[in-house]
Amino acid sequence: MRQTILVLLLCFITFLTISETLYGQSLIHQESIECQPTYGHYWRSDKWGWYGAKKVVRTPAEAREILEKFFMLHRSIKIGRIRERAWFFEAEIINRRGVVIDLVLIDKRTGRIRSKF
Repeated sequence: MRQTILVLLLCFITFLTISETLYGQSLIHQESIECQPTYGHYWRSDKWGWYGAKKVVRTPAEAREILEKFFMLHRSIKIGRIRERAWFFEAEIINRRGVVIDLVLIDKRTGRIRSKF
């Protein structure tokens, strides 16, 4: 009885290992592997690399560029006024009606984006 349970347990562990390996291999063969969005979205860019990678942002123009790439898929959203603060940039996110729907902060030291609210 114990030998049967041991054999079944080993078969189950082997099955899990093989299925995990096959799943990992299928991800490698896709065009791009995207990370799970734990803090905003992730994308690959020639200038900035992976979003969230530490990148110093010095000017409002650089902050606007980051936001435009970040909101690239949202055609109904525009970037409004960008104000410079001591440690971050504060940008208005505007919908197609011209209403401010969010204020986002772009950290000058890291380039990270987060909502003010």
